[in-house]
Amino acid sequence: MSYTDEEISRAARQLRREWESPELWPRIQAALAAEAARIERRRAPSRVSAWLTLAAAAAALVFGITVVLRGRAPQAGAPPAEAERRLLTDRALREVERTEGDYVRSIEALSRVAEPKVEEAGSPLMMSYREKLLLLDSAIAECRAGIDRNRFNARLRRELLSLYQEKQHTLQQVMKEDPDAL
Repeated sequence: MSYTDEEISRAARQLRREWESPELWPRIQAALAAEAARIERRRAPSRVSAWLTLAAAAAALVFGITVVLRGRAPQAGAPPAEAERRLLTDRALREVERTEGDYVRSIEALSRVAEPKVEEAGSPLMMSYREKLLLLDSAIAECRAGIDRNRFNARLRRELLSLYQEKQHTLQQVMKEDPDAL
């Protein structure tokens, strides 16, 4: 007996079944983690050493920003006069802004190097990195706008620092990816 394409299609639609698959996403995550670990093992140490040096420099900048944001402990005795306190605050803010500028420049340099890998790659992992970097850039812009409205907002500065650290980490992950394995 021979069936027409229309009869086969009709029968296929009737046989179609759907069900929950709660294990699907955990399996996908495990496969992605295994692939990332495999790529990590294949990474060439010489290519990474320059980025580790840059990361160490950036970490030193982060430490400097953190120390300044936390402020210095007050001296024993009477609190400084309002004018002196204002001078110390302005000086600390200038130091934070200078350190932050250095940190941002180092991240921008890393971003310029990583950009071709992010833009050219068609793998799902690189596309995820691209989306994450776009979201981070958007959040950074929002924080910067808030800081422009209030330069002394330490909470926004800490949040901005956290966003910069996440962007740096993401860019480092992009640079570690082996283009032959994707």
